[in-house]
Amino acid sequence: MTEVMLAPMAGVTDKPFRQMVRLFGNHKTYTEMIGVESLARNHPMTRKMMDIHDEKNVVVQLVGVNQKAMVYAAKMAQDMGAVGIDINMGCPVKKLISNGSGAALLKTPKIAADLVEQVKKSVDIPVSVKMRIGWDSEHINAVDFMKQLESAGVDSIAVHARTKAEGYSGLPHFDVVAEMKRQSRLPIIANGNVIDKTSAEAALAVTQADGIMIGRGALGKPWSLSEIETGILKPIDLEQMASQHFDLLLNYYGTHGVFIARKHLAWYAKGQKNVAEFCQKVYAETDCLKIRKIIHDFLRGKQ
Repeated sequence: MTEVMLAPMAGVTDKPFRQMVRLFGNHKTYTEMIGVESLARNHPMTRKMMDIHDEKNVVVQLVGVNQKAMVYAAKMAQDMGAVGIDINMGCPVKKLISNGSGAALLKTPKIAADLVEQVKKSVDIPVSVKMRIGWDSEHINAVDFMKQLESAGVDSIAVHARTKAEGYSGLPHFDVVAEMKRQSRLPIIANGNVIDKTSAEAALAVTQADGIMIGRGALGKPWSLSEIETGILKPIDLEQMASQHFDLLLNYYGTHGVFIARKHLAWYAKGQKNVAEFCQKVYAETDCLKIRKIIHDFLRGKQ
């Protein structure tokens, strides 16, 4: 199996989640996307997201179009110990699209290439891009876009094999990723609908990619990267995993971690009997001790 890594996911791949993934191996993990202009304005939470000094094998993902702010953020990430800088060119969120960043860069390849070139000049660590295959089905420009990024000096490219218009629906177009790989001299990472070893092997068989990036398949399953990489399904104590993640969130966010934990606890419980009742109780409670009891009562002894 080629390298398996954790995809950047806004609101998900924070430090506590990365810590949970790292319990199962030193996989390459990506931060949530960090807004470079917010960082340049010294926004406290954005600076907190950038603090990876005590972690290993972390790539910092940046989003924005302001070159000066992007370079500032890239240098800070390098100083923090990042093993790479990733520039987001695939997020379909309207707020980012409206300011020309994220997936909007697929429509402005010159601006995208200039960003890569400026960041490459400013840091000594690898610079990658995470992109989509195009804006919509009528404008799939993945190969041409990739070639411009190559000329700008990008070191690798991760491809979510859908268009911006498709969002997260429908089957990924791994044939497009395969064509990118055929025409590229760079490492190409495949992303989209990979949830287990079977789907990973199927994606690799089509794309011949150099690695696999796991996104939503890791929600509530921080051990999934290890399972996909090794093919070994080890017994998992869901109560222990959910409780440990809950504690990490509280340590990182303080009392606000209670609210952030809700979605994660729902993901851990997904597929279990009476999960709706569990989620209802978790979402209605704000007392940490009571939430721990809810986790214990529902997930005790479950795998």
